[in-house]
Amino acid sequence: EATSLDMATKGKKKRASLPAQAERALLDAVSISIIRKLMCYELRNSKVERGTVDLASDRATHWKADPPMPPPSIKMVLWDMDRTLLNTHTRGLWKDDIKKLAKEVTRAFKILVPHLLFNKYAVGIVTFSDQLVLSSEGGQGGSAGETLVNDLLTETFVSLYSKVKSLSEHKEHVKRNAEHIRDQVYVAAALPQLRNQQDSKFRMPNSKRWHIDQVIEKYKERTGNTLKYEEIMLFDDTVDNVKAALETGVHAFAVPRTSAFTSSCWEKALETLKNPGEIMSKLK
Repeated sequence: EATSLDMATKGKKKRASLPAQAERALLDAVSISIIRKLMCYELRNSKVERGTVDLASDRATHWKADPPMPPPSIKMVLWDMDRTLLNTHTRGLWKDDIKKLAKEVTRAFKILVPHLLFNKYAVGIVTFSDQLVLSSEGGQGGSAGETLVNDLLTETFVSLYSKVKSLSEHKEHVKRNAEHIRDQVYVAAALPQLRNQQDSKFRMPNSKRWHIDQVIEKYKERTGNTLKYEEIMLFDDTVDNVKAALETGVHAFAVPRTSAFTSSCWEKALETLKNPGEIMSKLK
């Protein structure tokens, strides 16, 4: 059986002659093999740097080879950014080193995303972080909106793959895998209050409904298929966003702000998919 390094080396030698579709398939295969090894690495090395959230309760003890996947009725999984896939809150704008922010991405998110993509589920991030905030900040610099999300995804998965010893000296391949994941993630980033102030004729609801609709449109543009609300899962730390999404038919789940997204959040969401009405009754 070929190792991750063998596959990486093989792909690198033949990359020039591989059709685009074949190369993407190769990257998928390498990514999932790497993540399987990395899951074992992270479970054995769960030390957390001082000052970050204690992830001891997030050990994916039931995710030995693969984390559980959603039922076939689900086509896409969405995450909010702040206090959901991140253990911190950016306030919509990040002015520090992106590497520091990448350290705040929850381990459950990092493990799940490559597996979801490999199993042909769509993945997206819907956030109130907005690129237009930069102009309203008087040009003080920093990163926001879709740019921030894309930079965060790239750095997160570069860091993740770099932990695999067999790939530590193959930085180019590590980066290509990270970019491959980033390019597959749908992103909708806009702050309702700011957008509504700038255009009085445009009314963006103060929830993630507009963001979800944007992702649905992008999905159709990319795949040619129509995505229904009931085929989407959403994780968000704001209860009002969860309620608004549930009203459309989206399977939405509230994430505890104290822990952000964990393996327990994921497993509980899968358990409750059979009866989403219970979630709405608890939130009312």
